[in-house]
Amino acid sequence: MIVKIISGGQTGADRGGLEAGKELGILTGGTAPKGYRTENGSDLFLKELGLVEHTSSSYPPRTVDNVRNSDGTIIFGNINSPGCKLTISTCIKFKKPYIINPTEQDFRNWIDKKFIRILNVAGNRENTNSGIQERVKQFLISSLLIK
Repeated sequence: MIVKIISGGQTGADRGGLEAGKELGILTGGTAPKGYRTENGSDLFLKELGLVEHTSSSYPPRTVDNVRNSDGTIIFGNINSPGCKLTISTCIKFKKPYIINPTEQDFRNWIDKKFIRILNVAGNRENTNSGIQERVKQFLISSLLIK
């Protein structure tokens, strides 16, 4: 059972995960770049969602922290993006389970099989995959409401 949803706070998949957690009453958090940097500038609302600042304003260090601080990662969108490639390689490096663009049933089965309690949500930004933020939010709400 998911008890916490974390992400790096970027627009798109990351933010969709946090919004789903908030709507479902699940604890949210994660590590964001210094200054709570997103593609739209500084987003201090991420503090209210439980995110902490990394010492670096670069995106890769927070990606590593979020993979490390979770039980597993769900990845949404085009997996050939630099961010998705880094997320996957980091999951492999730390021997953390991950799942890519699953169906709701595959996702629920994965959560149970891998004993996922802290879920890291990763994937494309909103400006490279328009609408992904809302799709991720709705996918997670629909998937996790059944649990």
